[in-house]
Formats: sequence, structure tokens, C-alpha cells
Amino acid sequence: MKKPIIAVDIDDVLSHNVPAFLEWSNQQYGTSLTLEDYDEDWAKMWQVDHAEAERRNHVWHAAELFAGYEHREDALPVLQHLKQRFDLAIITSRPTRMREITLEWLDSRYPDLFIDVHFAGMWDTVTADSHKATKADLAQKLGISYLIDDQPKHVLAVAELGIPAVLFGSYPWNQDVAVPDGVIRCADWKAVQEYFDGQA
Repeated sequence: MKKPIIAVDIDDVLSHNVPAFLEWSNQQYGTSLTLEDYDEDWAKMWQVDHAEAERRNHVWHAAELFAGYEHREDALPVLQHLKQRFDLAIITSRPTRMREITLEWLDSRYPDLFIDVHFAGMWDTVTADSHKATKADLAQKLGISYLIDDQPKHVLAVAELGIPAVLFGSYPWNQDVAVPDGVIRCADWKAVQEYFDGQA
């Protein structure tokens, strides 16, 4: 019998992304940003124009700091537990140019857990070898049963498609959001395990 598939986000779900990014920004540009200041709109966060934000974005990705991200140690035993009843996959917004470094990071921190890794390519420049899709698009196309993500826009979008979603973490960017039916908040991986243990 085919197992249901749980799709898991990477940044700030499996890794400590924003803290590392803010530390880099503060060192690189003399900012004093905290978690409360973080915004996916980097131009707004840095109070610079979009051209400068894009330039900084390229500097950030070129530094390949993804490779050194700390992983969430509480995630590993829960994922190993969930793998007994579910297939696990990755759906990430990371650009496809980060594929190799991302796969290496996953293999070293979370070995032998994920059946596949999917890059939505939302930030890619479209070429013959790339694509753009939302996480909701991918979840629907791949027959995902559940999504775990820290970004409200992704969990709300999959919930609209009838796919149950976990809004992960107690982050400033996901607290002031009303969650509809089909979305549950889990502050940490212990809560994730409790939620899935309650699913038939």
C-alpha cells in the first residue's frame, strides 16, 4: 500500500536560515537586523531599492552560506519516526542553482530520509533547464498529502487545494495570520510528531 507523502520545507523548518542570513547581513552591511525585522521583501527590510536588493541577493547566494547552516536537531528523530508511516519529500523555494549544495546539506544532516527533493524555481530566471512553480502547484502535481512550511502563503495556498498543512514555528513572520480549516500550527517538531501521530 502506498504511503501518504509529507512534503517538508528546508529553510527555518529543517535549517536555521533567517538567523544565519541576518548575522551575515549585519556583518556585511552594518545592519542591526533581528528576527522581528525580517521580511521576504529584502528591499523593504534593508530600506534600499530593488536593484540594490537584487545585487545583495547575488552576493548572498555567491557566498554559499547555505552549506554551513545549522540544522534543527529536534527534527531528525521526528522525521525518522514519521518515515515509518509516511514517505517524506522536500519542496523548497530555493533557486535551482542551489541544487547541489542543498542536496549535499540534506545528505549530511538528514541522510536516507527523503524520497525526492523538488525545487519550485520561484526565484529562477526561466531557461530551458528550469521552471517556475508555486509550492501549491508542485504539491498538487506530485500528489502530496501534507505540507510542513513556515511561510503562511504556502500553507494557505495548499490548504485552498484541500491539502492539509502545518504552519511551522513561532516566527514573527507567521504569527499574525488567521489559519483556516486544513491548517494547524506546530511550534516545534515535538508538536509536529503529536499532530501526525493523531492522523489515522
